[in-house]
Amino acid sequence: MAEIKSAVELAMERTKGLRLSHEEMEKMKEEEIQTKAVSLVNRYLEVDFHLREVEKELAKFDPQQRKHLEQLFLQNLIEAIHLDRDNALILQGLEAFLPRAAWPVKKINDLLQKYQERKKDESRKTETDLLAKLERLGISGSAVHPKVEGSPEWEQAMAGFKPRFEEELNRLKKGIL
Repeated sequence: MAEIKSAVELAMERTKGLRLSHEEMEKMKEEEIQTKAVSLVNRYLEVDFHLREVEKELAKFDPQQRKHLEQLFLQNLIEAIHLDRDNALILQGLEAFLPRAAWPVKKINDLLQKYQERKKDESRKTETDLLAKLERLGISGSAVHPKVEGSPEWEQAMAGFKPRFEEELNRLKKGIL
């Protein structure tokens, strides 16, 4: 009786004698290091890892790989900075691993604070506008609280100031590396 083989078994039989080229091996190592860097950043940002644990993980690699992994770790940390998230852990990691970035990190922190203040001001203003609009429609009272986020007025307000902050943030992020 004939034996039925899976696709994996057939592929393994066909590639039994094949070897990876030097370029393919290098590409696989690079992908592995990139994956490790992303993993370290994710674990660090999810507060599974403290900076000491990141250091321990980095110490497991030879000096050349460690330097490359550290650079990828920092790049991924920088990419993780966003206006609408708590970036304190990211900025702390950047200061720890890249002491020369203290000034740009301070500027980023200042920019993030200005953005949050502006966002709060715009939210209050939009809420006031929405309340006035509802009052003109005959809807008023202490129980009326309009949903600011998601409203067309809020989207318009955000479109008026957020792009400038994002542009400045991207400029500062590029300046770090």
